[in-house]
Amino acid sequence: MAGETMPPVDLEPLALSLFDIGAVRLGQFVLHSGRRSPIYFDLRLLVSYPAVLRQVAAAYALVLRRLQFDILAAYPYAGLPIGTAIALEMNIPLIYPRKTAKSYGTGKQVEGVWQVGQRAVVIEDLITSGDSILQAIAALKAASLQVEDAVVLIDREQSGREMLAQAGYNLHAIISMRQMLGILERHNRITASKMAEVLALLT
Repeated sequence: MAGETMPPVDLEPLALSLFDIGAVRLGQFVLHSGRRSPIYFDLRLLVSYPAVLRQVAAAYALVLRRLQFDILAAYPYAGLPIGTAIALEMNIPLIYPRKTAKSYGTGKQVEGVWQVGQRAVVIEDLITSGDSILQAIAALKAASLQVEDAVVLIDREQSGREMLAQAGYNLHAIISMRQMLGILERHNRITASKMAEVLALLT
């Protein structure tokens, strides 16, 4: 169903790969939003692990093939290498909205080539509050693109999905944080008590 975490993806090898390269970390962290968190997803590491990046791109492709769109729109920074890998995997054009418009040259807010009225799907690494995805959508719509959907690798399940829904957009997550923690606990990467501790602190 639209907007729900979608398993045609085999989540177990994906979750284990992310943990084993250090992209999933437990401890005490301060997120970009300023919130404190006992878990951190460092998906910028994917650029250093091409085999895992290909695995991630293939997972996105399985979800994207069920959506209607013309062009990929990846949000820097972590979303951009993922978007590039997906573009190569699917042979679909990629654009990206800048965090700030250029003050020189063309002054573009969105980089790449697109046509007015095309439908873009936003590619981001994860969602927490949803703010960054809404910023990306605003830039894309200002460039006369249509947006209905965003796809992320990880849904931290901290109100981001609800925020996007309230704004009229669909979120498609490959894996939720609860699914991730469940897989890691079943495969003895984390203890059941650590899983319960993380979930309790994030609810």
